[in-house]
Amino acid sequence: MEDPYTFSICDTSSFSDYICGGIVSQVKVTKEISFKSLPTSRAEPDFVITDFAKYSRPPQLHIGFQALHQFYAQHGQPPRPHNEEDATELVTLAQAVNAQALPAVQQKSLDEDLIRKLAYVAAGDLAPINSFIGGVAAQEVMKACSGKFMPVMQWLYFDAVECLPEDQEAFTEDTCLPCQNRYDGQVAVFGSGLQEKLGKQRYFLVGAGSVGCELLKNFAMIGLGCGEGGAVTITDMDTIEKSNLNRQFLFRPWDIRVSGMDVSDPT
Repeated sequence: MEDPYTFSICDTSSFSDYICGGIVSQVKVTKEISFKSLPTSRAEPDFVITDFAKYSRPPQLHIGFQALHQFYAQHGQPPRPHNEEDATELVTLAQAVNAQALPAVQQKSLDEDLIRKLAYVAAGDLAPINSFIGGVAAQEVMKACSGKFMPVMQWLYFDAVECLPEDQEAFTEDTCLPCQNRYDGQVAVFGSGLQEKLGKQRYFLVGAGSVGCELLKNFAMIGLGCGEGGAVTITDMDTIEKSNLNRQFLFRPWDIRVSGMDVSDPT
């Protein structure tokens, strides 16, 4: 086999003239893989590149997250949202980590602005991002259990800095203070102003199947339409089948053969 798409056979110069036909049998060869230990992988990382426009970003984040772990070990908590003192301390820790890193990992120019943004949002907790990371983790578990697919052997840093408000100077620590509810992790990233706007939204969702159910879960977790004047209206014209139950959580076995429109209390 020369590559995943082509293969070669033995020397055919002594064969008779080719007429037609032929059978090729694929033989799957077992491959053993080994993983670096965590300390070795941390010192000599490989990265999954998900956005080639940010090719140099993962090594910077690798340094930043090591500094973040040190900050947590020292203080027992992540940096406070948009707190300049904590952000400056994280930058200092990142510079120390970078100075001690191996030459292959060490960054000639540490992106201090990126490290500061990491400090600002380190206390955040976003349900849609959790859904993505959870999906990747579940897929890796499936790979480990089945042994059929190659696992991810690199570090994955999901970077969505573009989602942050452009006018960071308008953000202060006061606008990101926790309100003691399940939206505190989101307020820590985007501020209380955006949370209020999300609560006032009015959305109409067509279909509450496997995809619609996931959307509804994220809508609830981010507080969409949950404030004064807000609402989420749902419609689903399909009849609930048994096969639907394993890919959503709105319906139960007693809802089978019932129209989605007729289920008054699906939970």
